[in-house]
Amino acid sequence: MYPELVEQTELVSRELIRITLLFPEMWMKSIDSLAAKYSGGHDISEIVRELQSHYKRLYNPETLPEYRFVQEFGKDLSIAYESLLQFYKARNRTHSLALLKQAIDMYWGIHYRIKTVPGSYNPDSNLTTIQLFKPDIEVHRTAQLPRQMCIQGSDGNEYTFLLKGLDDLRLDERVMQLFGLINSLLSKDSETARRSLAIERFPVVPLSSNSGLIGFYSNTNSLNQIVIENRKAVNQPNRLELNYACQFTPNWTTLTTMQKVESFEYALSNTPGNDLHRAMWYKSPNAEVWLERRTNYTRSLAVMSIAGYILGLGDRHPSNILIHERTGKVVHIDLGDCFEITWHRVHFPEKVPFRLTRMLIKPMEVSSTDGIFKHTANHTMRVLRANRESLMAVLEAFVYDPLVSWAYHQETDDGTNTNYTKQDRTLSQDGQPDKHSSKRHSSSSTGGLGSSTKQSISNNDCYFADTKAWNTGNPKARAIVKRIHDKLVGTDFSNKQLVVSEQIEKLIQQATATENLAVLYSGWVPFW
Repeated sequence: MYPELVEQTELVSRELIRITLLFPEMWMKSIDSLAAKYSGGHDISEIVRELQSHYKRLYNPETLPEYRFVQEFGKDLSIAYESLLQFYKARNRTHSLALLKQAIDMYWGIHYRIKTVPGSYNPDSNLTTIQLFKPDIEVHRTAQLPRQMCIQGSDGNEYTFLLKGLDDLRLDERVMQLFGLINSLLSKDSETARRSLAIERFPVVPLSSNSGLIGFYSNTNSLNQIVIENRKAVNQPNRLELNYACQFTPNWTTLTTMQKVESFEYALSNTPGNDLHRAMWYKSPNAEVWLERRTNYTRSLAVMSIAGYILGLGDRHPSNILIHERTGKVVHIDLGDCFEITWHRVHFPEKVPFRLTRMLIKPMEVSSTDGIFKHTANHTMRVLRANRESLMAVLEAFVYDPLVSWAYHQETDDGTNTNYTKQDRTLSQDGQPDKHSSKRHSSSSTGGLGSSTKQSISNNDCYFADTKAWNTGNPKARAIVKRIHDKLVGTDFSNKQLVVSEQIEKLIQQATATENLAVLYSGWVPFW
């Protein structure tokens, strides 16, 4: 009916997908994957099959940077691939190992040489269309190198997005839909509407199974950024608490649970942990603004804590929690770890329902969690429990959706989950990627890869293999649905049904318990 519109949409989608993974990044990750599979003893046919699509794209460059890449690396990549194919086709591979070694050595040489270069729809208002794309794209220097791009709309406004590759955003999109429903329920209740309780949302637009657009939330800083900036200003080390813990017991990783608890408590007793509190106070122009921001902060933290608990949202490390500079509201990002998947990790399972560390509690001032936070949490849980049929309908569709179910329930032969964390989400207490944690997590994944890399390689295989099995009879699906139902009726702690206030009290106790925080992996930064 609208062939021109369809053609333009396909063009935009195709080009956005193209720039999510440029040639240098594609080959860097492909060679990493090849090395991991080779060292892991995988069948050579699997390696050859994986490389075929990359070579098909290599032999058909379309943009000037792609032509330049082919000019510089194309010949060596072809020679390496030819050696690999000769080994693959050899009748006696034992006598042809030199060919395989030659290919691997050439790939690593190329790897060393490559230098990685850097939804507004509303049915009740006029449709905003794309006027133009700004020509410049900024590449963020994080693990997945997301691209920040700007689109000018027909309404004259500029819309900023992060374009992400090697990450499946379909689950994040459904989480945003759930948050939309929760906001709708909160707006219809007199008590929650009077307090303007709502979850901060942003657009998520999946473009393919491993790429998509995320609305850029401006004027925000992550908890990680805030703490680092504050400590830099007062000349304190980022790892202050961890330094004290290591002074108490140097061999932190080998400690028992009780020893970790003692060390954890020692570190907290010798450090103030008031970085966020100081930042909110000093950045407020007057006491009135500070009080408003503190109230917004506490309420938004409480609402998101309860919503995240119902959803089973995990991996709430300091870089996944943003604070809005002007309003003080809390914004959560990276929402892919749902249904308590992080609770069932083989290594360092999470034992807290939501993040409520002392760094987040300090800004609440004298009332701590017993004031606005608990009051807001009670109202939020009351509304969600009263509308559990609507929530269960959405969440059940969530759980049984084959488009996303494979992403968080694939298992290895030993029964461990292969996708319980994303390598680029793991940070150490100094605000940098936690190499130990990343290595530890990725080693449980197929071929020793981080989940994001593994997703891009075996997306379709996982989907088709799991679609038939993942249905209403699946015991995992039934367990997830039952767990959500228990939370929404108050039987999540025992068979005895708890009233809302009792349930919230237990959740706060669980979230702040030292024995639960002390055993979390270092990338979660429980000291903060």
